[in-house]
Amino acid sequence: MNIKNIFWRILFAGVLGTSFAGTFSWGQPKAGEEVNLIMEEMTALDQAFKTIIDGVVLGDMERIKPAMMGVYEARERIERALKAGQKVILPKNQGQIREFIRLDDQFHSDLEDLTRAAETGQRKVVKNYAHRLLDSCVVCHEKFRR
Repeated sequence: MNIKNIFWRILFAGVLGTSFAGTFSWGQPKAGEEVNLIMEEMTALDQAFKTIIDGVVLGDMERIKPAMMGVYEARERIERALKAGQKVILPKNQGQIREFIRLDDQFHSDLEDLTRAAETGQRKVVKNYAHRLLDSCVVCHEKFRR
């Protein structure tokens, strides 16, 4: 692995660490607490992004789609809950739920595009989407974690 690849891997890991800081502490329900579906999805995204970055750095696009299954399953649980009339709770800034949903829908659309690019082996497209999605994570966390 050359020095440039190592640099990018470290940089992406740092961005992920910043983007998902605290995911596991605020994402885990305490005894008797209800599971927060948004936090569950964030945990799945954290795990998937680590694999996406590995796939880009190592040029192994085949590992990406299987890594996305947890994210898709978490998203489906949220959609089922909404259809059943349950309220999805943001940890902070619940009054901005419509903005969150708009950003989340765009995020998932880009995630689908990334997955399709990975399936067809388009490493550069996957890299570009990964970068775009990580930027989206930072923007969303800045908006909804304050």
